[in-house]
Amino acid sequence: SRRRHTRYWRDWSSDVCSSDLLSRYIILNRNKLMYNFVNTDLIEINDDLELEIRQIPNTNHKILVIDNFLKNPEYLRELSFKQTFEKIPCNRSDNPGWVSVLNLKFDQILKTTEYLIQNYYGVFSEEKFLPSFQINLFEGGMPCKYSSIIPHTDPAFFAFQIYLNLPDECLGGTNFYKHIDSDSDHNVEYFDADFKRTEKHWKIMNYIKDVNENDFNTILDYRQINSDNWEKIYEVKMKYNRFVLYPSYIFHSAYIEKEWFQDLKRIGLVGFLK
Repeated sequence: SRRRHTRYWRDWSSDVCSSDLLSRYIILNRNKLMYNFVNTDLIEINDDLELEIRQIPNTNHKILVIDNFLKNPEYLRELSFKQTFEKIPCNRSDNPGWVSVLNLKFDQILKTTEYLIQNYYGVFSEEKFLPSFQINLFEGGMPCKYSSIIPHTDPAFFAFQIYLNLPDECLGGTNFYKHIDSDSDHNVEYFDADFKRTEKHWKIMNYIKDVNENDFNTILDYRQINSDNWEKIYEVKMKYNRFVLYPSYIFHSAYIEKEWFQDLKRIGLVGFLK
């Protein structure tokens, strides 16, 4: 891997209306509707960032990792725990756990992410990426469907995660996989129609169809991922205030074992750029 120091986010225009930096959001707390003001300008990127470019072995895929990403991760962590979460029903094939979709603007995080995509992935677009942000909570051993823990891709071009568990709470991380039968570590059907006509895509879809037809109830423990179907090709370990950016068409999943995060949940800010 390679490490670089950069001060890139300060090179951008800061022509942002002050109203964009103060977002009003609503949370439900004890059955009362409460209006809260979140100054997203307080969620600042560190001045001197150390960027690590990690190449997944034997692939063309890069993962960008930045430690000590936020100046004040405590503020984002505190904000995250105040959200109202929707628990994903255990009979759904979505990712298990709880999710809180944030209708907030994280201007510095978004600009940093766009800069990294342009300069390190070489992706330029005449139109702005459409971002979405959410907080994910997980607890090892919770009921879920088997289909919800197998490696997946997201309907977006890129995704990122900022881990918000404190140093003594960090376990596991994010794993990346290759689907063995198709010999593919990616599924680009979201933006490449030609890929849908390939044998690789047919084998991936056939596997997913078989999993859905034979789905069963289980518990959240990623050790159950069948090694006959999936090969782990890379792992990014969880670390407090670590930012991880990757193409969301690579097969990936969180890694959690059933005994983990029983008292303090696994928590992180997740962003998608479509």
